[in-house]
Amino acid sequence: MTNNDKDNFGVLQLRNTFKISAFEAFITSLVVGLSENYFAAYAVQNGFSALESGLLISLPLLFASIMKFLLIPYLNTISVSEFVKKGTLFQSFSLALLLILTFFNYKPTFLILLFIYSIYWLGHFAVLPAWNRWMSDIIPKESGQIFFSMRTRLSQSGIILGLIIGGLTLHLNVIQISIERLFFGLSAISFFCKIIAYYLFNKQQHVPTTISLSKSKMYEIFKRYFLFFKSYSLFNFSLYFSAPFVAGYLLKDRHLNYLEFMIVMLGLFIGKVLATFWLNTTKKQIDPTQMMFYGGLVAAPLPALWPICNVQTMFALHLVSGIAWAFWEVGLSLCFFKNIKDSEKIETISLYNYIGTITQVLGTCFGAMMIYYVFKNVTDYVFILAGIVRLICVLPLRRNTLSV
Repeated sequence: MTNNDKDNFGVLQLRNTFKISAFEAFITSLVVGLSENYFAAYAVQNGFSALESGLLISLPLLFASIMKFLLIPYLNTISVSEFVKKGTLFQSFSLALLLILTFFNYKPTFLILLFIYSIYWLGHFAVLPAWNRWMSDIIPKESGQIFFSMRTRLSQSGIILGLIIGGLTLHLNVIQISIERLFFGLSAISFFCKIIAYYLFNKQQHVPTTISLSKSKMYEIFKRYFLFFKSYSLFNFSLYFSAPFVAGYLLKDRHLNYLEFMIVMLGLFIGKVLATFWLNTTKKQIDPTQMMFYGGLVAAPLPALWPICNVQTMFALHLVSGIAWAFWEVGLSLCFFKNIKDSEKIETISLYNYIGTITQVLGTCFGAMMIYYVFKNVTDYVFILAGIVRLICVLPLRRNTLSV
């Protein structure tokens, strides 16, 4: 095979990788729109308060992280590509459990939902670092911004479609269709989407790189990027004062119906699509750390405006927030892709996820205590507090970055 033939083969293989990844991103994101964004709504529908539904969004992440950490010694022989496939199947199992609950019209307890959501997030967090390493093996670095912008844009498009399908489906309860049957329909679609995602991962290029998570290397990376992780910890802690309580707040305290809830949530993801579309078409290579910081800076204080918003201004608020968070997410993905050595990607992303999960749960618990003990279940006040604290905590990320 001549060098020209090899180049042509490489281009075709890269195009095929992009196509499969694009379809998988869209299918996977449908599940986010159909299920993840309605996890809190399902809890509220089963009689849980805004505070309890918020805890059900964050507490499962802690149990998922603990389980992942305990499983590390048993996973060192599995390739990253195989691991992603197994993690995807594991997530589909949790959706199958929701399918059973909704089919038999069973009212789950707090602990049952905690268990099911924990399984779902265990699959998610297990897959994420392995998937990132897998992509770093098959995507050239110079194609990174195009790849992640394309994938993020398609992901947000899938989430928007999933949100619309979910919101319109649940709104059918106004014509006396059982809400349990409607949630059953969403769970069924989500389950089959995960099975399709598993099939698409099977078609993707296999790599021999194994899941090798070194605790000593994680400690080394933590010391090297200590200032970033410290600043990120504080910012992430402040984010979750209020973030897990938004869905419950809108449905329970502000009494939005499912159609209005869908419209408000759409604002966030439409904003992300608009931002990532611009990032994909611009010829300028933007510094990933600047993208992260300025995205976080704009998004940080916005929760303080929730209490004074109606449905229309809630949509606008989420639209601006979505644009800002898209810059944060694409910048973060590029930091991992460009600034971190391939041999350290799994440890760095795992460390980021562990720290993110711990601070998220601590932030959620702090927010829950503030709502219950200080604000006497008036959730409005926690959003005002969160907006102020977030703005203070995002500022150190300007100088403490995840870069070499």
